[in-house]
Amino acid sequence: MLSSQRHLIPLYVASGVLTLGEGGVLVLLAPYLASRGLVEGAIGTVVSVYGIASLVTRLPAGLAYASRRATPLISGGCLISALAFMLLPVTSHPLLLGALVALDGVGFAAATTGVMAGLMERRPPEADAGTVMGWYSGSIGVGYAVSGFVAGSVGDALGVPTAILLLAAVPAAAAFLLPAALRAARPLRAAAPETASLPGRLRALVHAPAAVWLAFLVTLYINLVSGVLFSFFPLHGLAIGLSLTQIGLLAGIHGALAATVRFFSGVIFRWISYRGALPVMVVASGVGMATLGSVRPFAVLVIAWAVIGFARGILRVASGALVLDEAAAGDSQRGGASAIYLAGLDLGKVLGPLIGGLGAEVAGLASTFIGLGVAFPALFLGLASFLERRRKSASGGAESPA
Repeated sequence: MLSSQRHLIPLYVASGVLTLGEGGVLVLLAPYLASRGLVEGAIGTVVSVYGIASLVTRLPAGLAYASRRATPLISGGCLISALAFMLLPVTSHPLLLGALVALDGVGFAAATTGVMAGLMERRPPEADAGTVMGWYSGSIGVGYAVSGFVAGSVGDALGVPTAILLLAAVPAAAAFLLPAALRAARPLRAAAPETASLPGRLRALVHAPAAVWLAFLVTLYINLVSGVLFSFFPLHGLAIGLSLTQIGLLAGIHGALAATVRFFSGVIFRWISYRGALPVMVVASGVGMATLGSVRPFAVLVIAWAVIGFARGILRVASGALVLDEAAAGDSQRGGASAIYLAGLDLGKVLGPLIGGLGAEVAGLASTFIGLGVAFPALFLGLASFLERRRKSASGGAESPA
């Protein structure tokens, strides 16, 4: 399965290293902020700044991307995150803490936008996009999965401030590993002539292929769901009599399936196309979310969380495969496509908790899960239908392969 993309293995590994460090700090961030005297509301505000900073960085990073600028964009982003990690443990003022969290969001967004665009250039023509994206996003998922264990263990052993300081070495290492991996895997797709002017790049961004905007909708959807569930299901679980151990087990099942299914998605896409998988998995995820607000038996909740996790993994890969397949022109198109695609994750991360919190205040947690389990898929399917009509209109009615 990896025979045609062996040259990409170092890039997969380096991407996992970057997310290990990022995920580790995010695990430790709330406890660290609490130790500095911040109350829950202030912690929530500081944490939300991360997603906002990432979101506003995506498009400038995508517009700035070019093959010749990949190394400074990626290394610079990693080093910015490392600097933020190093300064966090010596800071206690809420405004400075918020600024450093935002700085980390800027660095991580710049680096990952550049890496995704670089991956587009290096995908072998004979390699299936689903398989490439499965291994790439799977490596990212493994990095996040390992980060919780690493950060928690080091935090318990040495203290949270020391753990954050030590984790600064991880993005610093990624600043060298990622460019080295990109250099080892030379671009296999020649870049089209670069659009020099900023207005030209902005026009290319706005007129990105419909498939790229569809991928944006998918990533927005999956992080809206995750933002709601991970912010508020623990409260709902406790209210219906679950223990913290049971709640943690449900989250673990979700995470394990969401990560592992990515590595096998190439096999799944032999039976169903990327596009065909999208509505199926979106509806399945919505049904799972509605189920969480409708039932109490733990066995049923396990199934619902498993379905949501499985759907997230498939949707993450399928959406990325669409981008790899249909945004393969010049540097500005690749950078813009990477920015649009990943901005969906950032926007969902910001809006999910806000929508969930508003719904919980108005209708209660159970009704919020049920209502959003119906509303999110309905909104997605409506917008996806519009983009599909736009795609067919742009191609003169011809179907493009997924």
